[in-house]
Amino acid sequence: MKRTYYILILSMFLIAGCGKSAKQLKAEQKAKEHAEIESYQRAYKVAVMPTLDCLPAYLLKDSMLYDTAKVDIRLKEYTAQMDCDTAMAGGSVQAAFSDLIRTERLKHRQKVLMHYLTDTNLNWQLIADRSSKLKKLSDLSDKIIAKTRFSGTDLLSNMVVKKAKPKYQVFQVQVNDVLIRLKMLQNHEIDAYWFTEPQATKALQGDNNSLFNSADAGVHLGVVAIMDKHRRPSDETEFAKAYDKAVELINKNGVKYYAALIKKYMQADDATVRALPDIKYTKVGPPRRADLIMARDFLNHNKWDRS
Repeated sequence: MKRTYYILILSMFLIAGCGKSAKQLKAEQKAKEHAEIESYQRAYKVAVMPTLDCLPAYLLKDSMLYDTAKVDIRLKEYTAQMDCDTAMAGGSVQAAFSDLIRTERLKHRQKVLMHYLTDTNLNWQLIADRSSKLKKLSDLSDKIIAKTRFSGTDLLSNMVVKKAKPKYQVFQVQVNDVLIRLKMLQNHEIDAYWFTEPQATKALQGDNNSLFNSADAGVHLGVVAIMDKHRRPSDETEFAKAYDKAVELINKNGVKYYAALIKKYMQADDATVRALPDIKYTKVGPPRRADLIMARDFLNHNKWDRS
């Protein structure tokens, strides 16, 4: 009995000795946090939006379509393109999904060094709230359009106003967050809004009316921009390879096959995913010269340094 008692006491001391002190645990946690910070700093960070032009990025990340021993790709999610601009200008991302109006303005006004990895299939529709009774562009007279300033929707708003030739002024207001813009439509707050997918499909499900589609007008402004101040060519190459793999898979399987990703990252519901058009993607390739000229002409006409 006494022997058993001594064995029990000895076992307790041994267990206590094996346990880590609070100081040791704290030190280990601090080291772990420091390692994660260093890992994040080394990672290749890409700014994305909750829109379908970014689907290849979401797919390549979730499916690990790249060699993790060569590159650590991380996505930084935003719901307003202006926040992406801040990330690009501040150097907190190495790449960003954007449009040529935004990126060309950043290059020329804020002197942000960048080049274009590829164009994208980003396009917008001008969708009128059903309660506004807008049926065609000429009905825009004395109406309000929601757009994002210094973006493709800025250029497109000017384009449709010229095309509409309204009798009275068309008012243009800035609503940067794409998800807030969708909520405003659902709440019937103003007359018309610019949407890309999948928000455009969601908007059209409410019996709202599409007045204009940038794709029909041959306007292609979507790009993936790469920051050049601290360029990382090997990481960029790995990202480009993964992007092309994702494009191949999406074109092979169809957009709706990736319903889980679309719902996860873009806050789309099942009905919206089922109603999505058959969208195709292209592999890495530069934006068209005509689109670059269009963006630069628009910005020159509206002054590069406009605040």
